[in-house]
Amino acid sequence: MQTQLLINSALMKGFIVSDYASRFPEGVKQLAEWLTAGKLKYSENIIEGFEQVPQAFLSLFTGDNLGKQLVKVSD
Repeated sequence: MQTQLLINSALMKGFIVSDYASRFPEGVKQLAEWLTAGKLKYSENIIEGFEQVPQAFLSLFTGDNLGKQLVKVSD
């Protein structure tokens, strides 16, 4: 990966949320509009049973889950 950055004279920069703290109100407003308009989509993976906690945790590192990983332990 870094080799390709050098070959292409590319720049890689991390995203630090606190760098945009001054724009937080703007972000909340925009996200609220998208949520109201139904433009935000999300996915969650629900595994049932407390005994499944280790498997649910490990699936975070294998790509078995998509979106939010939840473990349902009771009704």
